[in-house]
Amino acid sequence: MTTLVPTPTTRGARRARRFALSSAVTLIILVLALYLGVSTYAASVVTLPQRDAVVNTPATFGARFEEVRFPARGGDVEIAGWYVPQVGATRAIVLVHGKDSSRSTEFDGRFSELAAALHDRGFTVLLIDMRGHGDSGAARFSFGLAERRDIIGAVDWLESQGFGRGRIGVLGVSMGAASAIGAAADDPDIGALAADCSYADIEPLLQRHWTNASGLPLIFLPSTLLMGRLMLGMDLASARPVEEIDDIAPRPVLIIHGAADAFTPVEHGRELAAAAPRAEYWEVTGAGHARSYAVDPQAYVERVARFFERGLR
Repeated sequence: MTTLVPTPTTRGARRARRFALSSAVTLIILVLALYLGVSTYAASVVTLPQRDAVVNTPATFGARFEEVRFPARGGDVEIAGWYVPQVGATRAIVLVHGKDSSRSTEFDGRFSELAAALHDRGFTVLLIDMRGHGDSGAARFSFGLAERRDIIGAVDWLESQGFGRGRIGVLGVSMGAASAIGAAADDPDIGALAADCSYADIEPLLQRHWTNASGLPLIFLPSTLLMGRLMLGMDLASARPVEEIDDIAPRPVLIIHGAADAFTPVEHGRELAAAAPRAEYWEVTGAGHARSYAVDPQAYVERVARFFERGLR
């Protein structure tokens, strides 16, 4: 029987192959670690809200207000609010800002102007800072999945002040609108909803703005969403107001969207309207993202006030 003895050349080739395989595996591990490390950092950064300094309050526009604080539904974070009471009022409206904004800075600092105008129409108004924003407790944002509980906490607080079920309306802007859709779908005590420039589905919007917002190529978005899910315990890509908005019926819904919205394209508003055929849809010509009020404040106040006057009965 003949025994084959490996030649130095054969042994060298095997060592070279093992080294190449080991190097390839090491490289793959390093690349994967770097990929997940960058994604983890991106998730920690992109889910951290910005905090704005106070610009205007309701007093700036002639309305007396009170500083209030109350827990979000579930008690995980404390929410700050400005309460603008109306003597004898039986209807109240909660105003909710968008991402990286606040009760003070939304509408370019004119959110309190809207509050004062609605107060003049006979409503009690409560402006809130969503979690992680303004003066509310620290938290990461979740595109409306957790923020809806901030709004429901505001409704709970207003009910503790004597406002009845179905007598409280909510107007939300941008992410605040998406949060408000979720809140109204979850809480039947909300009597009417106005959603200004909400997205229908967050994932296409994330894809649209990912590179500009993060500085990273789109390939990092899935892993960042995964890291976000591990950090927050929820799937951020599951924020789909379009799947919840018709659950609000038969309560009144007003969908507002700027026809010139370059951030959340008007197709999102139209998609929401198609999903809620009983809703009232107002497309504002020439308005960009969260700019429908700025285009014509008087028309905005009139449309919104009449909607809540009819809806909160």
